[in-house]
Amino acid sequence: MNKIDQAAVALFKAKAAPVSIFLTEVKGLTEAMDYAVEVCEKKEPFRPLLASSAAPDVPAAPGVPVKIMAAPELSEPDFLKLTQKGGAKGFSVIRDGLRRHLAGIDVGFTEADLALADTATSVLACQREDTRLATMICEIHVMALAKSKIAPDSARAENFLNELMKSGVMYTAFISGCSRTSDIERVLTLGVHGPLELHVALMEE
Repeated sequence: MNKIDQAAVALFKAKAAPVSIFLTEVKGLTEAMDYAVEVCEKKEPFRPLLASSAAPDVPAAPGVPVKIMAAPELSEPDFLKLTQKGGAKGFSVIRDGLRRHLAGIDVGFTEADLALADTATSVLACQREDTRLATMICEIHVMALAKSKIAPDSARAENFLNELMKSGVMYTAFISGCSRTSDIERVLTLGVHGPLELHVALMEE
């Protein structure tokens, strides 16, 4: 693990608010998953999912929609933990077949590979389409980010980015806040091309 650059962490925090990132600090991945479960529990279900995307493994009461969380990159033990945590709250956790849920997913949960503090940008290497979709078709995106992975800027992250390009990664996402556009009559609108909210869980480890 890299040494934590406290100045870079402070800069990331300062730059997060202007791009509408919700920040929370946690000890590690387990607490980040707990935070994602809490976010999913509190939000209203994504209603367009009702007819086609209710998960069969989590029964719902009549008229009550099943919320869905997507976490495609978790290890098998961590995915099992998250599935149990979500099931206890009455929603489903999936890792594959996100194309069947293109109408939308309540919460996408991912873990950043890198972050650039000067723009509060999280970098996610996506080997699988499901990982990419988890960042795009959810209403709320919760990203776990280790503080040790925060670089001051892209120049200081050059070596990592070069190695990433050489590794054959299919797709690399650079995410700075939630989806937004002002193309329509120059009015800022959130969630047009992706999530309405981006939550970053800053992990100590």
